[in-house]
Amino acid sequence: MKPRQRWAILGALLVVTVAAALLVEDEEGAVPAIEAAAQHHPLEVASVAYPPTLEPLAQAPKPEGMASEETEAVIDPFRRKSWYVAPPPPPPPKPTAPPLPFQYLGQLHEDSEQRVFINHQGRHLVIKAGDLIGGIYAVETVTAGQVVFIYLPLREKQVLPTGML
Repeated sequence: MKPRQRWAILGALLVVTVAAALLVEDEEGAVPAIEAAAQHHPLEVASVAYPPTLEPLAQAPKPEGMASEETEAVIDPFRRKSWYVAPPPPPPPKPTAPPLPFQYLGQLHEDSEQRVFINHQGRHLVIKAGDLIGGIYAVETVTAGQVVFIYLPLREKQVLPTGML
């Protein structure tokens, strides 16, 4: 091949490239031309005008007889996979009775029965074994050194020291 022939071929390729670039710049005019060509030759124009792309599985066209997108779950092949299973949460702690709301004030020994003076929410009470206080606390026993209460909602025993033995 002679140098003039090479220059002629390169010049022709340059002219064709410039002409193609001018046609591609006008996108509004190119779309109707592609659509018109697709009506006449749908297979040839579709393969030339729209280059093949990688579409997600959910958007890929389905052949006839295949399940539709609504019935088929989309599987992401790039999702993270792990064998780790989180341990179950620890069980909630067992409920406990609140601290005793009583203050010891004094005792009275009378006819083989002991009575205890206590302060409960600003009120002074005289209690003995078997009494019910506010529907929440029951007095189980009264001895010289302590008063045993039962917190009724949880059936939990609580002790109020009296300091006297």
